[in-house]
Amino acid sequence: MVNLLELEELIKEAGKWATHLRQDFHRWPELGNEEYRTAERIQWELKNLDIAVVKMLPTGIVGSLKKNQENKTVALRADMDALPIQETVFLPFSSERKGMMHACGHDVHMAIMLGAARVLSKIKNSINGNVKFIFQPAEETTGGAKRMIKRGCLNPKTDYILGLHVKPDLPAGTIGIKYGKVHASSDTFQITVKGKNSHGAYPDLGIDAIVAASQIVTGVQSITARNISPLNSAVISIGTIHGGTAVNLIADTVILEGTIRALDHGSRGFLRNRIKEMAQGVAKAHGAKAEVRFRKGYPVLMNDNLIVDIIKSVAICETAIEKIVELKEPTMGVEDFAYYLERVPGAFFFLGSGYKGRENEGIHSGGFEVDEKCISVGIQMEVMCVLKLLE
Repeated sequence: MVNLLELEELIKEAGKWATHLRQDFHRWPELGNEEYRTAERIQWELKNLDIAVVKMLPTGIVGSLKKNQENKTVALRADMDALPIQETVFLPFSSERKGMMHACGHDVHMAIMLGAARVLSKIKNSINGNVKFIFQPAEETTGGAKRMIKRGCLNPKTDYILGLHVKPDLPAGTIGIKYGKVHASSDTFQITVKGKNSHGAYPDLGIDAIVAASQIVTGVQSITARNISPLNSAVISIGTIHGGTAVNLIADTVILEGTIRALDHGSRGFLRNRIKEMAQGVAKAHGAKAEVRFRKGYPVLMNDNLIVDIIKSVAICETAIEKIVELKEPTMGVEDFAYYLERVPGAFFFLGSGYKGRENEGIHSGGFEVDEKCISVGIQMEVMCVLKLLE
């Protein structure tokens, strides 16, 4: 049986320890799949806690507290990668790497999970099961979660999995929860429009790929406006257009690139098919041709509502939690934690990280800051949720 007063002291001590770790991670950010220094530090800390460590990828680490394989296993996950963003906030531990910054709070996520590992390692004899600590690379870029799963991070068995993310628009001390859909799916596409080159003085001798591509851009935007229910959110964004070589030439090739965001599998497939139909049909109407390629991205992140109930019940009982905010709407942003939830019951929740009484800049911004008070809160939530799930 866990002594709650002792546990409270362990969490408080781990919070101070993890805050120093967070500052070290923040000072030395590393991009996706390049988190070598970060991974070495994590391995070193886990081994010092007498936690078994397995290297799943060059920078992917799984720590394990094993008691009895017949008992349940709860996994915690933290992402590790930073972003190619120049930090504009001057802190005692600001990034030492020009053009790189932990602008999405992954330094906080890692520190919190190491803090939780520290606490759980000290009460392991009182834990009624097993705990995995999944440190995953490349959430921001190549979907490191999918590769970690492929390498076996959820094996031999994982019964539940939890993830958290800092949220600067909620003050530190606040927990955000969301039932059901949390994040959208994402796919990217490339449309290559092929026309016929000619001189600008003789447009009738060519097939203008720029004109055709312009009509495709307009047509594609009508898909979400007219082919998707206004009650079902979806987004198509064309982010790049490349075409033409001279001001007085009719371009024969234009390349469009964009993304699709959807909140259900049916809409995701429909949008892909409709974009292809629209691009090819509009191109044909202009005498051109369109080649359409898709690259599958992250799936919809769908929380298990029973696990969200457990997170909520834990937050209600913890004195460090000042407020629980139930988020009503999903976001069209993406998160590769969705891959884990396709395989294991679990939930993703939000950790208020903003400073009270001021406007906090959002994630992926050079001015992003974190009220480090949230670190102890995050440790408390992860520890108590693990214990609750293993009851």
